[in-house]
Amino acid sequence: MKKLLSMVLLCSLFLTVACDSGPKEDAATNNADSAPEAAADATTEAAPEAATDSAKSAPVNQDTESRLITFFKSKFGTRLPGNTTVKLGEFKSSNMQGIDEGSFIVDVPGRGEQPIPMLISTDRKFLIIGASEPTNLGDFKPSGMPGLKQGTLDFGRQQIPVLVSDDGSQLIVGEILDSTVDPLQEILSKISMDNVPVKGNADAPITIVEYSDFQCPFCKRGSDMLPGLLEDYPGKVKIIFKQFPLPNHNWAKPSSIASLCAFEQGNDKFWEFHDMVFAKQKEINLQNSTDKFNEIAKEIGLDQAKFDACISSGENAARVDAEMQEGQQIGISSTPTFVVDGLIVPGADLQSIKNAIDSRVQ
Repeated sequence: MKKLLSMVLLCSLFLTVACDSGPKEDAATNNADSAPEAAADATTEAAPEAATDSAKSAPVNQDTESRLITFFKSKFGTRLPGNTTVKLGEFKSSNMQGIDEGSFIVDVPGRGEQPIPMLISTDRKFLIIGASEPTNLGDFKPSGMPGLKQGTLDFGRQQIPVLVSDDGSQLIVGEILDSTVDPLQEILSKISMDNVPVKGNADAPITIVEYSDFQCPFCKRGSDMLPGLLEDYPGKVKIIFKQFPLPNHNWAKPSSIASLCAFEQGNDKFWEFHDMVFAKQKEINLQNSTDKFNEIAKEIGLDQAKFDACISSGENAARVDAEMQEGQQIGISSTPTFVVDGLIVPGADLQSIKNAIDSRVQ
């Protein structure tokens, strides 16, 4: 079993984390937004035999720390701005003997610190960057297909479906699909439609669920498409907004929380807040975001005391996390992504969204 677990870890070296920004964002934006993600997307050299069960945990002395940080910068330096600083997070024992959990803390000025998870051999020689902890195959469940158990491999922010034979000798990276189940209804069944911001005819036959990030430039383009969609399909579509703030956007989650606090004062207030945040997107940064959100709240006529109390309570942070998890469960990893009656359309691709709508109308 330990050998197979090592193989699972090795497999993680060859799996690339999906791009977390819209596929058509311009190069300058991609370079800036994805810098902290470089390590999560990359692979490092690893020799599983080196981190044996008998290896003793070595402390991280100054020389080791310097070597690891130098290695990280050498490996990913071309994908990090020159003024980026890197330090080590704390190390702790993992659930696999011979391997500890740790992290690189990457600080891109103006974007805040981003932890990049890693596994490291206890002799501090070998790294697996992007994996946060070993996967326990004992937690795998019956798949419904004879001879196979199913589970997931955590890698960065993704959960990769994995199948393992009952005797532990065979491994398949993938998931089992039931061809007798309507895949569109299966996706829709995983999306909560209760108490959500809705634009358009609430009784429209076609539902478009948009997973979006207020800081993402490509999401701004997606938001600009919404009025045209409602005009082109009068009464036929409704649009539901879901929060999906990307971790490498440092004011995205605060804006998600603020928008939900606006939503608590009315559906229309949410969409007014939504439109103004996107309109002012280039003016907002982490340092001024609180002031900007308060300005918008005042401009659209929110009850400021209720708005401030809502943000201070932190209650909507859990809702943001839940909506992100919901999106990840149906395979979403980039923004914006539109789900048209169960059909997933990544990116602000207007024609593809219309094609999906037309196919559902027919």
